Amino acid sequence: MKKDEEHSFHFEALLLAVLAGVLFCVVHLLNGWLLSSFEISDHISFLYLPSFLRLVNVLVLGMVWGSLGTAIGCLLLMPWSQDTVFLSLVNATASAGCAALAVMLMRFMQKRPLSLARFSDLLSLALLYALLNALIHHALWSMLDPSQLVNPNQLAFMMVGDINGAVIGALVLRWLARHTRLVAFARTRATQAPLNETDSDLKN
Repeated sequence: MKKDEEHSFHFEALLLAVLAGVLFCVVHLLNGWLLSSFEISDHISFLYLPSFLRLVNVLVLGMVWGSLGTAIGCLLLMPWSQDTVFLSLVNATASAGCAALAVMLMRFMQKRPLSLARFSDLLSLALLYALLNALIHHALWSMLDPSQLVNPNQLAFMMVGDINGAVIGALVLRWLARHTRLVAFARTRATQAPLNETDSDLKN
């Protein structure tokens, strides 16, 4: 690959990651505004729509650029956060890393590529992600900021909220993958960047 082409692919992938981050930030703020009655804390809601965006970022843009997109979205949310800068960075790392970890584990367990158009694949991935995300976040909060533990049942609440948002997101993503070229276009552009070549085995 020529250097100018490589730089072009990197720029396009970075642009897609930034757009994914902005979308995540906007949906998170709208979720808090429209569904505030479903929240038990700033981090936990019974219906958290952005949860599946973290998975979408990785599924569509790949491990590197997808995780970066989620991290960018989390960083954009810092002005609205009541947490310290350090805890916000920890939460951003966990949010971005959990999605990538869930995708890798699901690939390993299924021993085949994930299908964006197969609802069973997306639902299984969403359930695994919800479990990992809740466990990792609560483990970090227990060590770094126990004040985040406001309810004895909040781990289960967080899982339910992520699952509810993920199921809605999975249905939307499956429809987009089947009826539009948007998902295929974004993934093609992102996977052409050399850093992401190992993520090209996802199927529509």
